[in-house]
Amino acid sequence: MDTNFITLTRNLGRTLAEQTPHLARMPHQWDAAVMVPLVETKAGPAILFEARAQTLDWQPGDICFPGGGYECKDKNFAVTAAREVQEELGLPATSIKILGGLNYLVTYLGPIVHPYVGTLTGLDKIVFNKAEVDHVFTVPLAFLEDYQPREVHMESATRAPEDFPYELAPHVKPGWFKRAGYKIYFYQYEGHVIWGLTGRILHSFLQHYGKDLFK
Repeated sequence: MDTNFITLTRNLGRTLAEQTPHLARMPHQWDAAVMVPLVETKAGPAILFEARAQTLDWQPGDICFPGGGYECKDKNFAVTAAREVQEELGLPATSIKILGGLNYLVTYLGPIVHPYVGTLTGLDKIVFNKAEVDHVFTVPLAFLEDYQPREVHMESATRAPEDFPYELAPHVKPGWFKRAGYKIYFYQYEGHVIWGLTGRILHSFLQHYGKDLFK
């Protein structure tokens, strides 16, 4: 075997051994973490949701879980989720318990979302941040046990720009090109509509852990 090839592969192997593979992010993607908060209510165990403030530029009024962007000071994404709960709901760290993480979601539109499940206590002490949160509400697990969300198939497509080098990729044609599709889940409860990423996280959580939630 050629000695140059042996040297090349040996050096490359050493370099690769020092690296830990990670997700290759698009330039516009960032990490965020949310918490699926389980709470005790008069109606039994429930999940707490937030309605985003109407003054926000991005998705005003939409229903979401407490959460936000990862910051360098956060040791991990679980810390991000707990910190955001404190900032948005005004609860102390002692009221928040992280139970574990769910599968994370990679989106092409923005964040890579790392969901966690946890519990909240002292709900009577919630003083939510009005700059981010319009109000909070809870949905009983008993309501969700047999609930069938409305499913809608969303299509995703791409379109080449005007300066696209069609001569280098002749199979690409001008105009929109359908790429893939995915499901959107809609949950309705007392006038609130839960959908989008929040709906996907909720649906996945209920599907995977229903045996523990609905005994």
